[in-house]
Amino acid sequence: MSAAPRRTRVRSLLAAALVTTLAPLAVLATPSPASAAECEIGKTQYFPGASPVLKRLGVGQAWGLATGRGVTVAVVDSGVNDDNAHFPDGVVLPGTSFVAGDPDPTGRTDVLGHGTAVAGIIAARALPEERSGLIGAAPSVQILPVRVFTRDTDLQPGDTPLTGAAIAQGIRWAVENGADVINVSLSAPSTNTSLGEIKAALALAERRNVVVVASSGDSDGTPRTEQRFPAAGRGVIGVAATGADGAVDDYSVHGEHVDVAAPGANVLVAFHANGDCQTNEVALTSWAAPFVSALAAQLKERYPKETAAQISYRILSTAQRPVAAQRDDQQGWGSIRPYEALTATLDTRRPGPAAPGEQQAEAVASEPTGAQAMEVGTDPLAPARREVLWWLIGGGGLAALALVLRPLVSRSRR
Repeated sequence: MSAAPRRTRVRSLLAAALVTTLAPLAVLATPSPASAAECEIGKTQYFPGASPVLKRLGVGQAWGLATGRGVTVAVVDSGVNDDNAHFPDGVVLPGTSFVAGDPDPTGRTDVLGHGTAVAGIIAARALPEERSGLIGAAPSVQILPVRVFTRDTDLQPGDTPLTGAAIAQGIRWAVENGADVINVSLSAPSTNTSLGEIKAALALAERRNVVVVASSGDSDGTPRTEQRFPAAGRGVIGVAATGADGAVDDYSVHGEHVDVAAPGANVLVAFHANGDCQTNEVALTSWAAPFVSALAAQLKERYPKETAAQISYRILSTAQRPVAAQRDDQQGWGSIRPYEALTATLDTRRPGPAAPGEQQAEAVASEPTGAQAMEVGTDPLAPARREVLWWLIGGGGLAALALVLRPLVSRSRR
């Protein structure tokens, strides 16, 4: 259900307002620096080639274990445009909208494009004929759109701005309507007047065993250390963004609310109803959080009986960091490693974050994590290609065997 396209040229995905942070009384947006790629709303284009971000995360190996099948991820955001080709029927479920007068109450309208981009990172389906390199990190999940605002800057008559109360309302609705994982690529400061409502909604998510993932917030590139919500909430996985070099820079808000880091630069995303767009080289937490939500969905599929706290522990404890027993306010416990998280044991003695119900273990950095090592730099689509290859080899072998046996069968009939 798409809104009428605006013929507006942008230098990177939604250059006017890519990152949403919430001030006490008003929404502040961080403009995104220019990118080499220009994407035009209303003009469909695709970016071919495997995503280097997915290759760096080793998702090819992770897909061999889980793809998020049977898991529902709620995207509390600006809506999700299900007219994008990466969202065929059944991928984007009927959700809800808290936008006043919204003609589509299911949340499947998105004039800003922010929520559509987030949903694409999580669940975009591959397109035929390899015309696009975009595929979600958990390409079997279903998306539950929860639309809580229209735009954060350049508000037009009839727009619904973002508020802390809307974030809280969106989280609560998602919990009560079947979400297994909730992605919130939005943030509010600890001075927000609706902080109590946000905490109450997070408490409900914790009671219902729903994993909540939230961005740590973004700045203009100057160092900022502060508490941002929902990321700082109890039980929430707060996510900072890494750049192409794998490091977290000062575009991410630092603080105790940062639990892990994930890629936030040069990310392929679903662009409105118009195929793909690639974000620029600046690492933004709006794009990092959905990679963690996708991993949580994969873990939900692979370990359906585990609690939200156990899922979170798998993600944090297996993250890559310089010293196994230490976190910091920039990257938290380190950069996520999907395959490690999917294969790790729940060892309460592992150096790093405290396991659910345990105290943090005192250990040295050299102690093993109990997870299987990830193969580096593998093509994300390699497992699918190998499966096709084996079918071809098997078919060829059967054909050769038939040719050998045919004379023998003929003689026996004589």
